[in-house]
Amino acid sequence: MTSLQSPLAERTTAAARLRFVLVRLARTLRREGESTLTASQVSALATVEEMGPLRISALAAHESMDPSVATRVVAGLESLGLLERTDDPDDRRASLIDLSHVGRATLSELWHERTLRLSARLERLTAKERHAIEAALPALDKLTRDA
Repeated sequence: MTSLQSPLAERTTAAARLRFVLVRLARTLRREGESTLTASQVSALATVEEMGPLRISALAAHESMDPSVATRVVAGLESLGLLERTDDPDDRRASLIDLSHVGRATLSELWHERTLRLSARLERLTAKERHAIEAALPALDKLTRDA
């Protein structure tokens, strides 16, 4: 960055670089894996893991997807035995989706594989670079939380 660049331009450039690096890293980790699940399916499973049993409409809202798309994603995950439906105790007309035992095991294995691959990549960095990443983790985590 040149000293002629405004503070706003510097922040925008940093934001663009961060977005690019995070997207590229996420794609690299997905591509290196052996999972046959799509990114949408993995994201849906991760949301159900994080939030617990929920309605498909809540999953759609959280994932910022059309309810019809969420329904198709859930149907695909159900057919693979990764999600299961139960009656909503608050409204018997509705159902909740949750991870099945197979879904929990599959997601746990996926996270383990991706962690190992990322760990191997981190080992290729210098100690100073790894320390810089570790120091940035609290701030990066804060970016993932709702305002």
